[in-house]
Amino acid sequence: MKTSLRLAAMVPFALAAAAFGQTITETFDSGIPATWSKVDNFPIPGSPLFSAVPWSTNIPESMGNYTGQPGQAATASSHNHPGQYDVSLITPIFPMPATGGGLSYFINFRRVDAFEAFDTNLSINGGPWITMVHETTSQGAAYSTAPPHVAVGIGLGFFGALPGDSLRVEFRYYSTFLLPMVHNEYVEIDSVTYPSPTPGAALPMLGAATAFAIRRRR
Repeated sequence: MKTSLRLAAMVPFALAAAAFGQTITETFDSGIPATWSKVDNFPIPGSPLFSAVPWSTNIPESMGNYTGQPGQAATASSHNHPGQYDVSLITPIFPMPATGGGLSYFINFRRVDAFEAFDTNLSINGGPWITMVHETTSQGAAYSTAPPHVAVGIGLGFFGALPGDSLRVEFRYYSTFLLPMVHNEYVEIDSVTYPSPTPGAALPMLGAATAFAIRRRR
């Protein structure tokens, strides 16, 4: 197993699960849940009235689940739907645990030009989106269920989330190349767990105000 860490801060933070509420893992095996929101961030002046790329799952897109997880994965594919796009998939509201907590998920992301990106954002108590991860490099094997499988873990406390806060997480897939026939690749996410311990249970317990993103390949 090859492990790589990307640290946003070397400040201790607790990897404990929620002391209240419920830890939820969404596997998308029954599709995108009705409790999740799919948001089109167009229109922008001079752009189409809507994004060409929808959020769906890999089965309707005739793709495998390339994240390394069983069942279905949430999927947005520019390859299957050429055209401009800026689309978000947003979790239901969930509480920040009293002991601190995190977000974890598996990802497979293919990027072919400098204009496309995948962001993981946080909203606290209905406030503006805070970018936690801005992904501009491909992650995982292209169109393949083979390794490496990439797990991402993010500590929420570093980004200002306090115990009892109401949180939402946005997964945003977009291109800033505003021409009608953009033809890029795709993103898949699966096993989204919130609030959660960060992937990598063997990591030492660190204490409560840190955030970092951990990317684990296996």
